[in-house]
Amino acid sequence: MALQKPRFDRYHAASLAGCLALFALAILLFHSLAGGTLLAQNPYDSYLLQAKNWLEGSAAIQNGEAYPWLELAVYQGEYYLSFPPVPSLLALPWAAWGGAVPSNLLAAVYGLFAAAGVYLLFWRSGKTPETCAFFALFVTLGSNTFWLCTSGGVWMIAQVLALAFCVWGCFFWLAGRDVPAFFLLALAVGCRPFSALLAVLLFLRPVYGALTQKRWAHLAAAGALPCLVALALGWYNWMRFGSPLEFGHNYLPEFMRAENGQFSLAYLWPNLKNLLRPVTLTETLDLSFPVFNGFLPLLADPILLLWCAAMVRAAKKGSLSWRDGVLAACWLASVVFLCLHRTLGGWQFGARYLVDTLPFVLLFFVRRRWEAGPAARGLLLAAVLFNFYGAAYLAVR
Repeated sequence: MALQKPRFDRYHAASLAGCLALFALAILLFHSLAGGTLLAQNPYDSYLLQAKNWLEGSAAIQNGEAYPWLELAVYQGEYYLSFPPVPSLLALPWAAWGGAVPSNLLAAVYGLFAAAGVYLLFWRSGKTPETCAFFALFVTLGSNTFWLCTSGGVWMIAQVLALAFCVWGCFFWLAGRDVPAFFLLALAVGCRPFSALLAVLLFLRPVYGALTQKRWAHLAAAGALPCLVALALGWYNWMRFGSPLEFGHNYLPEFMRAENGQFSLAYLWPNLKNLLRPVTLTETLDLSFPVFNGFLPLLADPILLLWCAAMVRAAKKGSLSWRDGVLAACWLASVVFLCLHRTLGGWQFGARYLVDTLPFVLLFFVRRRWEAGPAARGLLLAAVLFNFYGAAYLAVR
């Protein structure tokens, strides 16, 4: 059942505008430190390259051997983009324009889209402007999302767009508007396939409504657009690789050479250990941390720490519900699935794969009466500083 729509008053308008302005300022300051790169065309923007090839009538990347720095799949002598194609669809207008494409700016715009989605998700649940702003800033400035938003590279754009589609999908789902909700969630899967778990979880509501209230027409309407998206994605994969489930990563030279392929149980424990690696101080009080395959996510994504504390507090009060348990189980399952991948995100600050799991955390807080106290606000400020430092650190490496 949808919640009663709250009033979007001038306080919410000012708070949302302030959040977006802070995020935009942080992006501007970062790119200034990086040498004025905000309007630069990112050399790792494979989506633009794919869009240009589409406009030339080719599903393959022509002259793919000329781009050895990109993750291109090699199949039957042809080169293909090895990522789901939804971000390439958004790159089509830029490819048609033909000018220099500010890929880094596009990543920042997608980050603004995500920030607005988080804010409005909490507004839709009746939260105060302060709480809405708290979570919008925590997700976009105080987590690994910020670093992702500073680069127009193929990996970063995919994750930021998937997060944005997920939070907007949750917004419409909370409003009881299942048709746009599941269309957006399907688009998220077309950016990051692991978003499917969130989509399946939320789709249980229209399924339950159909089984208990005979709302079969509503179920069909909610599932129609996602089915069309799935069919389009499957057809695109089949046309290129002969399989509706193959996006191309299995045909990357890196994974074709790997003994255990792209996904394997053999990767689970080493990747889980990577997520336990701490940040330490050297004798000269310099921060020391690994920049390959992640470190302790509670540090780069301390909203997870806030979530753990909130669950412990709720458990002591006896207010945890089975829905909270389902969200925690889905979060844990997502982490396990992500750790089955050969890499855990490669070169990065923090553990960027875990950005995919943030919607489960947000849904926990959306469902509860919760306001940020002094400790939570302090944690947010520390998270913002740490993630800005991390993004700047990688920019000069």
